[in-house]
Parts: sequence; C-alpha cells; structure tokens
Amino acid sequence: MSEEGEWNPERKETWLAAADLEAMPVAERPREPTKVKGRRLFPYSWTPGETHFAGPGVETADGGLVHAGTVYHGHGLQPDGSFVVRREPTNGEPTWVFRTDRKATDLDCDAETIYVTYDDGEIVGLDLHDGTVRWRRHLVVAAVPAVATALTLTEPGRLLIGTSDGRLLDCSIA
Repeated sequence: MSEEGEWNPERKETWLAAADLEAMPVAERPREPTKVKGRRLFPYSWTPGETHFAGPGVETADGGLVHAGTVYHGHGLQPDGSFVVRREPTNGEPTWVFRTDRKATDLDCDAETIYVTYDDGEIVGLDLHDGTVRWRRHLVVAAVPAVATALTLTEPGRLLIGTSDGRLLDCSIA
C-alpha cells in the first residue's frame, strides 16, 4: 500500500492492513480485500532493518492485535528467531514480545490468555496483557507426540485442535 493507503506494488516494505469485513456480504467471504476496502495500518516489522515473515494472528476482544512470525536473516531460523507479539492497533508499537526458537502454527485468545501452537508439538498459554508464560505443554495423544496445526477456542476452557496427521481434538485447557 502507498503512503495514502492505496496499493503500490513497487513498495518493498511489508505493512499490516485492515479490511472492513462487515461491509462484505457473508456469501462473498472469504475474498481478498480490494484497494478500496483495505487500509494500511503500520509496518509488519517494528524493528528497523529486520525482515519479519508473517504467521497467524488474532484480534483481541479489546481491539488489540496479537500475531506470530519469524525474523528473516538469510541463515534459517536462528535462536529466538520466532515471536508472538501484541501490538497497539493505532501505531503498531509492541506492548510485549515473546521470543522462541520454534515457528507458531496457529493461535487464538480469550480475554486473559493467548493460546499458541508450535511446529514441535508444544502448546503455550501466554498472558494476554504482558506476554508472560502461564503454562506450556507438549501435545500427546495416546502416548504419541502430536503436532497441532490449527487451534480454535470453542468456549471457555476448551480448545479444538487440528493435528498434522488429520485428527481433530476437543481438549480441556484445565
């Protein structure tokens, strides 16, 4: 997008953008937003000179943005090269950043916790307000490690988890 919020394919810096999905009829979803429907928010990378690759994201109930991604250095994933970050929706400034060595496969949240799944089978619960680890576990089904590729909070205390081997698991958070 250009400085005025219009699409510009010559621009090299990646920006986060928002689209008003309420204006789009349900029958037409999902659909790529057009240049008229999208509005540029802020650069995807909050660190000058760093290139961040996108990962999953979620809007919080209070209007905040939490998303995951990886830092690209041209040498593969480096220690602490992946992140989950909560950003201010008005200016993109990080409220907190949680660094890790693994790529996030999905995330979701409730009013207090961000639930993050990783490509090594770990599921981590982060405090929504400060990013501290509340708990962490590796997903194991019938004594066999599993890797979560999709995650949805279905109701308080319950996660629906899709795994890399095609299973859907209805899990209690407690």
